[in-house]
Amino acid sequence: MRKHLLGLLLTVFMAAGVLLGAAIPAEAGNFVQVADTGVLQLKSNEKWEKEYRTKMGDVKIRFRNLANSKENKRYHLIIWWRNPGGGKYERVADGYSPKNNFGYAFKVFRDNKTGRVYFAMDAHGRIVLYGYDTFAKKLEMYVDSVNYWSPLPLPSMLVRPDGDLELRFDSVNRRADPTRYRLFWDLGRNWFGYQDLNVPVYHNVPASYDDSVYDTSVLNATTIYEGVD
Repeated sequence: MRKHLLGLLLTVFMAAGVLLGAAIPAEAGNFVQVADTGVLQLKSNEKWEKEYRTKMGDVKIRFRNLANSKENKRYHLIIWWRNPGGGKYERVADGYSPKNNFGYAFKVFRDNKTGRVYFAMDAHGRIVLYGYDTFAKKLEMYVDSVNYWSPLPLPSMLVRPDGDLELRFDSVNRRADPTRYRLFWDLGRNWFGYQDLNVPVYHNVPASYDDSVYDTSVLNATTIYEGVD
């Protein structure tokens, strides 16, 4: 497990997790990226705010650089949710993030099959993926990059050619082969699963064949689910 790099503090978001194996779904994903803010270099008291409307409901995100605040609460994140048909927005998240010299970035993804919207918050060293669960009626943290192994420091998230999401880690100069994980939505479990896409590591082969010296765990990788009881 990778260490916490930037100490991203979002006190409102808590998600317990256990890992369960399951088969990889045969269907291709249906994710599309609908927004990418790039790095938000917000000035003192400046905010970024955006509203996204879907058939499942509407979500509004606000991220503000607080003036004269402590470094561990320099940024204020608020998320609102509104059910289909209009009405009032309900605040579903209210938390703080620490000062970050690199700034923060957001990407918004939509699953065209379910109509759900997810957003990734990138703190340059840690990335988390959130979404509003219309059944549980709460905001969930589905993916946290600190829970995925990689020797490389910089995580990012993108849409794969097959329509699923991908969590990848790169080196600072991007010369090393990335560490990659496929993320997909499982309707049956109502949660994200992942598949390890990394190249297996082979050790020196002895004079006589012994399959115990090969690390084939990646070739036989199971699908893992986070946060499912």
